[in-house]
Amino acid sequence: MEPTGPRDIYRKRLDFVEEIILTQLARILEVEEIERYLDDSQMEDREFSLLDKYFSDDAYRAEMKRRVVKLARGLRNRYALHLRKARRGGIDLRRSMQKAFQETGGIPMRLLHKRRVVARPEIVLLCDVSLSVEAFSEFMLLLVYTLQNCFRHVRSFLFVDRIDEVTGYFLNPEVDEAVRSAITHAGYAEGVASDYTRVFELFTDRYLDGVSRRSTVIILGDARNNGLSCDLTFLRKIRDQVKGVLWINPQPREEWDTDDSVIGLFAGCCDQVFECRNLRQLEAVMEEILVRAAAV
Repeated sequence: MEPTGPRDIYRKRLDFVEEIILTQLARILEVEEIERYLDDSQMEDREFSLLDKYFSDDAYRAEMKRRVVKLARGLRNRYALHLRKARRGGIDLRRSMQKAFQETGGIPMRLLHKRRVVARPEIVLLCDVSLSVEAFSEFMLLLVYTLQNCFRHVRSFLFVDRIDEVTGYFLNPEVDEAVRSAITHAGYAEGVASDYTRVFELFTDRYLDGVSRRSTVIILGDARNNGLSCDLTFLRKIRDQVKGVLWINPQPREEWDTDDSVIGLFAGCCDQVFECRNLRQLEAVMEEILVRAAAV
């Protein structure tokens, strides 16, 4: 019914103005929320499971990529320092004295150290890219790409209900193109739901013989098996074949072993399971992984 008097016309105009104000206020609050999300003091603690809300924001995506790449490069530099220290063994008295007699007549001005042969870490990454970890996997793929290009012995695999190696795709110098090619062309899925038992069986049959016993296998996934059967046979075979198996779970620890989560079953076949919900935890986890991978 159309307004008939001054009071009705006034009320309609007031409602119209109120709607405009509320619309603009909502836009302002959304911008402020994104700005808070980008704030340096908060970015490290933002949970990966909530990131899909901001995927369309280019500034946010660029900042997250920058931080993940910076994280991976920092880990590489710390590992390089660890490697140099590890290679420098104890003092070699015999060589030090020989050098002293040659240079100073017997006064040891410079001590020589024994050289140690230190094996470089070999890492095998199995990354779940199913819908339940979509937000997490985007940034983990970026980290996988960066680690693969920082270290010599890294093999990368994607899986949902199948598994395929994507190491070759990640040799592309353009990270976005590399990740996009891997997601587009790799044969890692017939459906949309994870099937961990089938994936571990396929990995064992197709790839395990080519994996060194010095390798550390790192599984990135939420261990939600969608109500499918959970057979530990093949994950045990993988564990028996390699140096260690580590699992990174992006979901809160209080959600583990709820609904279709079977992380408790798989954990018995792993050396350690990590909760990894944000950048702060990711940095701590990756440092622990590199220490374990580099250990003699």
